[in-house]
Amino acid sequence: MFYKEELNRMIKELRERRADLLDELKTLPEGEFMCTEQDGLKRYFQRLPATGNRKKERRYGIKRRPEVLSGLVRKEYVTKALHTIDKDIRALEFAAGRYRPSDENTLMESFAAKHPELTESIYSPRVNEEEWKNAFGRIDEYFPDNLRQTAADGTRMRSKNEVYIASRLDHYGLTYRSDCPTGIPGLYRVPDFTIIRKRDGRIIYWEHLGMMDDMEYRIDNKRKLEEYEKAGIVPWDNLIVTYDTIDGGLRADLVEAMIQSWLL
Repeated sequence: MFYKEELNRMIKELRERRADLLDELKTLPEGEFMCTEQDGLKRYFQRLPATGNRKKERRYGIKRRPEVLSGLVRKEYVTKALHTIDKDIRALEFAAGRYRPSDENTLMESFAAKHPELTESIYSPRVNEEEWKNAFGRIDEYFPDNLRQTAADGTRMRSKNEVYIASRLDHYGLTYRSDCPTGIPGLYRVPDFTIIRKRDGRIIYWEHLGMMDDMEYRIDNKRKLEEYEKAGIVPWDNLIVTYDTIDGGLRADLVEAMIQSWLL
């Protein structure tokens, strides 16, 4: 249901923005902004259409009237923004109306009831959690000097935000490892979290990126995501990517949404 709620949230925000722009439009000068250019010289006009007592369209030079000029320029932007917002609202309303939450377990149970002989085929192969935990562990020498925080189970981590994510994974009883090698040949990157998804036992990776104001950090993480993609680890399939806020905080609601919609 998270996705439909997100669509409705976007519709609500656009409607509120639309109402604000309509209110602003009432305060802006009458007419439209026009510009002509001749011999490299630009001339600005206020175009007033024929309406009511004004039988003919009129144009007034406004270069020496900065308040009218800036008001008409703003009006042109507001008008175009309203047109775009209206199109976006219609598109989102259509998507929200057509959206149906996918419940994988219900769909699979329905299929299995009709074709019990094929039950094993419709489920992704599950990872044996105990075998996986024994086979894969953290790389303790992976930048150990940066491990300054400690999670509830004693695992050392690099940031308070990583500790928070770990606490939410623990809350939902998800099996995971931090700084765990992927086991993919040729991939030497180590994801922040490697998680066994509850509904199908699939491995999902999670990278939480902080320090995005550091240019070198951004470049390295761009390269990291490119290496992940080449190895088959991609955001739209088996990789979650979250970020610190600009002040180094964390959007806890987004972490919760990722877990509930992607990992349970």
